[in-house]
Amino acid sequence: MATSLQSIPFLFSSKYHLSTHQRAVSKRHVATIKAFRRSDFDGFTKRVASGEAWRDVWRSANDGFEQLLFEAKKTAERLDRQYSVSRRLTSVVRSGTDRVRELDREFEIGRRWRSFTLDFSRDWPRVCILSNILGFLQLF
Repeated sequence: MATSLQSIPFLFSSKYHLSTHQRAVSKRHVATIKAFRRSDFDGFTKRVASGEAWRDVWRSANDGFEQLLFEAKKTAERLDRQYSVSRRLTSVVRSGTDRVRELDREFEIGRRWRSFTLDFSRDWPRVCILSNILGFLQLF
């Protein structure tokens, strides 16, 4: 949509006549302002209505995300080659697992946890009834 703006000079004195005013206006160049052309806007609204614009947005976002993942994977591989991160992490995990097994043997945590879960699952209906009764009593 194009608009044209014209400036009409004010008549400050009586010596300006209509013919002089008309000559001044006719000699001026008319500037058109085209901020956003109608054909661009119409095309955009058609693309949005048909869903083509949304598909393009989704496709470009998906491509960007895939590119980000690819770059992250390549960077991780480069850091692993340079600093041998995977070997160090494997070593840390192995030593942590060994320490947890030692603690389990020392305090028998696994055996106690299994007996607790077995007792709790066996007494589950009674626990539910007691919790309902206690919840009801708290209302008073």
